[in-house]
Amino acid sequence: MLANNVAYMMLEHGGNKDVALSLAQVARRGLPESPLTADTLAWAYYQKGTYGLAVDLLEEALKKSPQNPNYHFHLGLTYQKMNNKASAKEHLERVLQVNPKFPQADDVRKALSELSQG
Repeated sequence: MLANNVAYMMLEHGGNKDVALSLAQVARRGLPESPLTADTLAWAYYQKGTYGLAVDLLEEALKKSPQNPNYHFHLGLTYQKMNNKASAKEHLERVLQVNPKFPQADDVRKALSELSQG
């Protein structure tokens, strides 16, 4: 779990994305059923621009933890990058339904605004 936590912190705070991806892959191999490791690896793929790989992992994480706003946030942003506006909007709106005080609520609203303009 340490590899997962370090990878996530690196991704969130501008660390080396290649190192973070490698750590996330190690964590996922060690805990293949964990939605946390799925989310971290997906977020690493997102940051590297590999959105297709990220979607599958995030969908898997949400099956195991459907009320996790972070997973919805990451999946919504990934769908936005893939130009799947309907799915992006669905997941981003879900973030605010699950947790109106979500720490990145401003980012969610900004993404929703961009989706409605496009």
